[in-house]
Amino acid sequence: MSETNANKTSGKSKTGPIDMEAYRPDMVARHVMDVGVKKTRYPIYKTLTLGLMGGAFISIGALYELFIMAHPEIDVGTALIIAPFFYAVGYIMAFISGAEIFTTNNLSAMGWASGKLSLLEISKNWSLVLLANLFGAMFIVTLFYFSGLANQLDNAFIETAKTISARKLSFGPLETMVIGIFGNLLICAGLWIAMAGRTVTDKFIALLVPVAAVPALNFQHSTGNMFQFFFALITEVDDIDLELPSEITFWSISSNLFFVSIGNIIGGGVMIAIIYYFVFIRETRFD
Repeated sequence: MSETNANKTSGKSKTGPIDMEAYRPDMVARHVMDVGVKKTRYPIYKTLTLGLMGGAFISIGALYELFIMAHPEIDVGTALIIAPFFYAVGYIMAFISGAEIFTTNNLSAMGWASGKLSLLEISKNWSLVLLANLFGAMFIVTLFYFSGLANQLDNAFIETAKTISARKLSFGPLETMVIGIFGNLLICAGLWIAMAGRTVTDKFIALLVPVAAVPALNFQHSTGNMFQFFFALITEVDDIDLELPSEITFWSISSNLFFVSIGNIIGGGVMIAIIYYFVFIRETRFD
């Protein structure tokens, strides 16, 4: 009997069983570096388009979280526990669909460390993606506002958004930067683990808890903040009397996004990308 007929008879494929084991850390490191280099060199139109999608997906997840936090029939304790997981859904959609997000693009610092990318290239990419994320977030917020749904739940939606935004803006520059470091440390760690997975299910589970931990622990990342701040700004016209921990202004928002972005770069670009480059890639050159 031929090998082909034997395979047909046994019902087994010639390729054998599918390998379901996770990729090794050194394999993940090289894959993350190669993907970062490829994405950094996307044409501008592609970078901007995927960045818009990234900002939109993150905003949808944040909107979902906001709904849980604002809903009067969900007690505060329960909302604080489950809402972050709904927030993570937006990040998971962005990652699995191939959208671009500033915070995870910070991992392309591995390409710079290896000499494959120049500082100008990654700076240009990060700037374009950050700008596109902003417009993606603004687009979703604007659509939601004009849908009339922003006033649902007896304006609890707006009150919650303003309270969350004011709390995020209440920290000083150094505190804000450190909070941003923690935020992207978790997000990039989650993405790193997700890159070790072979299936969509692997990646979903790997991302869920680390990303959910960011809002749960009150850490911050720039793309998520864009949604909260812009939503709080455009609903300023509504007649709601709130005692907020800080004022929501264009200046305070700009300052927050600047220092959070710096923290995000340190958390993802240095503490994950650069460190893992030296551990898993640079050392192998001398083996």
